[in-house]
Amino acid sequence: MNKNQFIFSIILILSLVIFTCDKNPLHSDRDSQPYRNKAPETFLFLFISPDTTSDPDSLYSPGIDTTASKQILYWWGEDGDGQVIGYYYQWDYQDEPVWTTAEYETFYVPIRSSYDEFTFTVWAVDNDSLIDPTPAIQMFPVFNSFPEISFKINSNPKVLAGDPNVISYTFPTRTFFWDISDTDGIETVTSILWALDDTTEWNIIERNGQVLPDHITITGIEQGYHTFFAKAVDIAGAESNTIFFPNTTDDQIPDKWYVKSPEGEVLLVDDYAMGQTDGSAQQFYADILESIVGSFSVWEIGNTSSWNPINSQNALPYAIADIEANLNYFENVIWFSHLGPPNISEAGLSITKYINNGGKILIANGNETFPDTNWTFTDIDSAYRINPAPIRLLTGFKINALFGDENLNDLLGLEIGSENIYFNTISNKVSGLIPGSHSEIIYRLEHGDSTGIPVDQIYSGEPVVGIKYDPSFLSGKSIYYSLPLHACDNKRNVKHLIEYILNEEFAD
Repeated sequence: MNKNQFIFSIILILSLVIFTCDKNPLHSDRDSQPYRNKAPETFLFLFISPDTTSDPDSLYSPGIDTTASKQILYWWGEDGDGQVIGYYYQWDYQDEPVWTTAEYETFYVPIRSSYDEFTFTVWAVDNDSLIDPTPAIQMFPVFNSFPEISFKINSNPKVLAGDPNVISYTFPTRTFFWDISDTDGIETVTSILWALDDTTEWNIIERNGQVLPDHITITGIEQGYHTFFAKAVDIAGAESNTIFFPNTTDDQIPDKWYVKSPEGEVLLVDDYAMGQTDGSAQQFYADILESIVGSFSVWEIGNTSSWNPINSQNALPYAIADIEANLNYFENVIWFSHLGPPNISEAGLSITKYINNGGKILIANGNETFPDTNWTFTDIDSAYRINPAPIRLLTGFKINALFGDENLNDLLGLEIGSENIYFNTISNKVSGLIPGSHSEIIYRLEHGDSTGIPVDQIYSGEPVVGIKYDPSFLSGKSIYYSLPLHACDNKRNVKHLIEYILNEEFAD
């Protein structure tokens, strides 16, 4: 084709196009055809938890066979001509979609039967308010998991050495703590069932709003042997295992639990675990109380020492409420300790509340552990060691009374020594007290110069060993003595002291 023929062909083609169209496509009056805005696309990612099982032949993408009620879901959106500003999502059990700008969430589907199916839908929304017409959808086949329950660790007494066929004693108040778990989520556990002895009738503890209680305090328990039972129930009615105390199948748990009724108005607290094997120290105080008040109660507190556990099945209760209850059953408390760490600090808050409620307590804390200056049931500014090892406080050391009356001081002045040869001297280190401003001094050791032992080998001056705490802002009062009273009876007059305290100092 020559040049003229080529030009003619081009002109012919343009002419045909122009005359076969209503309007010239090159002319400016051509109709506008704008580009249409596209809706966003939505994508969903499923976090496969350890409780999910997969079935490659499952009808449910992406191969879910069964899963737990806890679902962790991730989603995102893409918009080719704008940006995604948020999402609507909805479970099939929800009445309306939920708006969110987040791209993940943890859900607990409300399963109410052993098996159920739930569908989740999510729509992306772009900056032009267009909603994805083809949302991401996932169906979840869910099997309900059974809840599990166990006693909170260390909340029950244990047998740390020897035969578990022993008795754990309490007064009529006892608190039990538990831990609950459920792979469907703790939110699905709706109640705790508990029973005392009779499991044909269960008591129900319902979820209180969002909080499921983790303990129960039982009061007014009748005297005798008892067993406590508990189990958890979820929203689908599935029940957990049943826990119980005491547990004869566990050799670290006492086989028996016995509730004692409070007797009398005086509680004798034996916080001297090392002496509970022969009971001689406890017997010393018991004989005195029997002659003074007749009826009284005894509370033995064992220890959980790793090197020498003694009476561990009767260690200090885990619950502060139980300690408070034990004290509050009585008008007066005599609390004694000697060798080994006492439980006074652990019970300190309960003792303070007891005094604040009008209780009266005599504490004879004759061991090497320094008194805590933070105690609020007494007022001690500081303390120091009276007798550095190996110096003993020997028989005949005088402990001078300072009750303000000369005759009374003569009657109640004490001496170190005892009928029991093991308490005839004080061989362990004991504390001298620097009283606080609210304390009144009632006992001092005799001056170091008069002991017959060179001053440089023992204390100097007259250490304070007894104080009375009776501030106006408390309803009750306390007397704190830093020597073992059962080793201060050389004059056989500790009975007179206890009688005076109960009948005079602690009188209403």
